[in-house]
Amino acid sequence: MESETTLPATSPAKPEAQSAERQPVEHDVIRLPSGASRLHLRVEVPAESGLQVDIDAFLEDGSLLDSRSLTFSSAAAPAALELARSERRAWAETLPLWLMWLSLGIYAFVRLVALPSFPIYFFTDEAVQTVLAADFLRDRFVSYTGEFLPTFFENGSQYNLSTSVYLQILPYFLLGKSIWVTRGAAALVTLLAAFGVGLILKKVFKSPYPWLAVLLLSITPAWFLHSRTAFETGLATTFYAVFLYAYLMYLEGNTRFLYAAVISGALAFYTYTPMRMIMLVSALLLFVSDFRYHWQHRGVVLRGLGLAVLLALPFARFYINHPDASAWHLRLLNSYWLANAPLLEKLSTYLQKYASGLDPFYWYFPHQQDLARHTMPGYGHLLRLTMPLGLLGLALAIYHFRRPAYRALLAAVLAAPSGAALVDLGITRALVMVIPMAVLTALGASALLEWLHRRKRISRTLMATTVFIILAGGNLYMLGDALANGPHWHQDYGLAGMQWGAQQLFGEVKTYLRENPETKMIVSPSWANGTDVIARFFFDDPLPFEMGNANRFYTSLQPLDENTLFVLTPEEYETIPPEKFAEIKVEKTLPYPDGRPGFYFVRLRYADNIEEILAAEKIARTQLQIERLIIDGELVAVGYTQLDMGEIAHVFDGDPGTLIRTFAINPMQITLDFAQPRAMSSICFHIGGTPAAIHLKVWQAGNDSPVVITQQFAETPHPRDAVINFDSTMQVNRISAEIYNSADPPDGHVHLWEITYQ
Repeated sequence: MESETTLPATSPAKPEAQSAERQPVEHDVIRLPSGASRLHLRVEVPAESGLQVDIDAFLEDGSLLDSRSLTFSSAAAPAALELARSERRAWAETLPLWLMWLSLGIYAFVRLVALPSFPIYFFTDEAVQTVLAADFLRDRFVSYTGEFLPTFFENGSQYNLSTSVYLQILPYFLLGKSIWVTRGAAALVTLLAAFGVGLILKKVFKSPYPWLAVLLLSITPAWFLHSRTAFETGLATTFYAVFLYAYLMYLEGNTRFLYAAVISGALAFYTYTPMRMIMLVSALLLFVSDFRYHWQHRGVVLRGLGLAVLLALPFARFYINHPDASAWHLRLLNSYWLANAPLLEKLSTYLQKYASGLDPFYWYFPHQQDLARHTMPGYGHLLRLTMPLGLLGLALAIYHFRRPAYRALLAAVLAAPSGAALVDLGITRALVMVIPMAVLTALGASALLEWLHRRKRISRTLMATTVFIILAGGNLYMLGDALANGPHWHQDYGLAGMQWGAQQLFGEVKTYLRENPETKMIVSPSWANGTDVIARFFFDDPLPFEMGNANRFYTSLQPLDENTLFVLTPEEYETIPPEKFAEIKVEKTLPYPDGRPGFYFVRLRYADNIEEILAAEKIARTQLQIERLIIDGELVAVGYTQLDMGEIAHVFDGDPGTLIRTFAINPMQITLDFAQPRAMSSICFHIGGTPAAIHLKVWQAGNDSPVVITQQFAETPHPRDAVINFDSTMQVNRISAEIYNSADPPDGHVHLWEITYQ
């Protein structure tokens, strides 16, 4: 273990040096205590120049590694000491400080330059932050569900946003809605993460190269991409970086930092759903790892626990008001924890997914496991060139496991995949890994540079300047690569891919409507998730156009004149039925980044015999299709209305993530004919949240007249189970069900997730 000894410049061998008149010293001998590895020597030259110099010497096996710093002639002392003093002061006081601030400037630069241009999409999960903030201000700090200052905001059909919405309130209030403002606010907050990892290296690990962590974090591909978005995962990761820094400072003896660790940890917990598990695992690992230290400072720890309890009250309020929200969120994500499987099997699945989150190949090498919009082709999530340094940093942490600071870094690494493993590994759910790995990689690089300095006599100034230029250049190269090549990295720009077109399409729509105010525009929503939210980001309420596709014009007669303009995706344009329209006129196209048509602006005119065509199609759609399925080990003939989404087997597969949808027909009809009579006391249909009615006919064995049951179901915010109980257990051989969406027209769509019976 390294120790430091500070001794006076006078030697025990020359006591006369203590006198007022000091004698010239050409060589000196200093005895060091056993185990010392570093000598800090101050040499004073009481000449007219008044020179004074501090010299550091590192020792190995009792011998000086740099003996020249201690052996000099008295005649050359003034010049040598002046040179040493200048070089030391330039390194120790000036250069690291300048490089730290320059690194933070480079970090901010590569976050903010051309922010709306990369990533090339503006996703609904970004737009919703500002839309919710705007509605929250409009409604005087009350949520959609009537809660004052809610813990979580409802995003679609789930409660998964909190701190990220509150963050956008002030930027929106001052600057309004724009991609610059929404992304810029989030990107500026991530400066805390960069500053945090730099301070960890400087204040905790005493590295002379603290700026390494800043530039290495900045050039981490997964962080480079997501810190330029308004996704809540980047914000949560930032708060985790602050948490880790504050906790490490607490371990260094600055015990009041524990309160900052609790606050920043709570912010991370509330910001992003997977962080709840990550913070829980982190807290448990750190509690066990540093228990003795906590016990020594139990007064501070108890006050910290009290602060944690206070900060947990908003979550308790949310859980009381919405007890099913967490389970519903897992259901939407199709988590295996809700599957009908043994607990040991679920635990085994969790461990497998958790282990994959610690796999270096997942982090350092390109792959297709994550969605395209969360990756940078050719790059791993962590920069592949830094892999040796990252592994060296991990090795150092394991070697110094007895030191609490290194154990804390290892705990952060181990906690990082714990949240993602609840569902499935994904970079957004495990993004927090970039924080401990940036620090460990910087520690590996710092150790290598110090080895070169001590063993190879290479100047720290030269090495620091060279490495800084390399890393700064790498940051600028990555920015240039993303801006120049990012639009062409992925060729799927639609719903299953990049979901490109938010600012481009709605900018074009705004211009077109300004020039043609009489146009009734119908804009397709099928090119992205939550396009209604994205539209509200770019336009005030009410929208000056209709969000919808053209399908209803194909299946039923609708008002259609020359002022109606459709905006369609390429797939929708290709499926226009030409026999139903006398004219299909493309007025203009909006190209994808690769030049292919991305959106078609189309005008349609019905064919003269459209009514006859539609009437014949409607009759055909009402004809039931028959399919034989094995359900619970029994052959069942299933009749069903024509579908335009999913397969009939999906409603019997036990998977809440699969569904079917009728092809422009309301109600949906389902019949079940059993090969043998089946004992049954109830049947459950998992349907959407719209107002619904189910008309059920049940035939019992030996009875030609069915039992008829009709039941109404009120609107709910989420899809739900519509359970119909029989008066008694029946021996059923046939069931016929009609599922109505009460608020929708006859050509509406009916959704069905599951049918179960018992």
